[in-house]
Amino acid sequence: MVRLSDFDTIIFDFGGVILDIDPDLSRRRFAEMLGIENARKPETEQLPQLYETGSISRTEFVDRINLIAKTNIPENEIIAAWNAMLLNYKPARIEWIKRLHKGHKLLLLSNTNDAHFEYFHNKLIAEYGVTFYQLFDHVYLSHEMGLLKPSHEIYERVIAEQQLNLQRTLFIEDTARNVAGAQEVGLQTLLIPRNGEFYEFFE
Repeated sequence: MVRLSDFDTIIFDFGGVILDIDPDLSRRRFAEMLGIENARKPETEQLPQLYETGSISRTEFVDRINLIAKTNIPENEIIAAWNAMLLNYKPARIEWIKRLHKGHKLLLLSNTNDAHFEYFHNKLIAEYGVTFYQLFDHVYLSHEMGLLKPSHEIYERVIAEQQLNLQRTLFIEDTARNVAGAQEVGLQTLLIPRNGEFYEFFE
C-alpha cells in the first residue's frame, strides 16, 4: 500500500491506468483489414514504435501500412482500427486525480502518438469538461519527446526538467518493464494491474 503523504509528486502512466485499454481489439481489426499474414509482418509490427517516438507522421504510418499490405485503405479507417484499443474513462479515476492535484504535483508520462492523444484528449474534454493540461502540471508524450518508456533517458529528462526528489516521487504504471526502467533511475513505483484502480492501493 502507498502512503500519499510520503510523496510530493506523482507521475501517471495513461493507458491501462487512467483510460481502460485493450490492444487486442486493434490487433484484431488490423488482422481483419490487412489479413493476418500482413498484420503480423515484422515491418508492420514495428510501425507503432516508430509512430510513438515521432519517427514517422500519421500520414506515413497510414501509407506504410498500405504499402506493406498492398492495400489502399483510407486514413480514417486505419486510424479507427488503431484507436479501437482505447476504451473508457471511469469517473472515480478522474475525481481521484483532481483530489490528488490539490496536494501533489501531478505529471503525465505516456507512450503514445498524435492519433491516440487527439482521440483520448477530446474524449476527456467531451465527457468531463476538463483537459489534461488542467489535470496535470505537465504532460509528457513519447511522440513529442522522441523517446519511449522504459528507456532511462525518458525518465531522466522528466526528473531533470521537474527537479524531482526521487525519494518523494511516485510513478504509477501498469507495465512491469516500464516500472523496472523507472526503478533503475531511482523513482518510487506502484505497479497496478492493467485497467485496475490505482486509488485502491492508497492507504
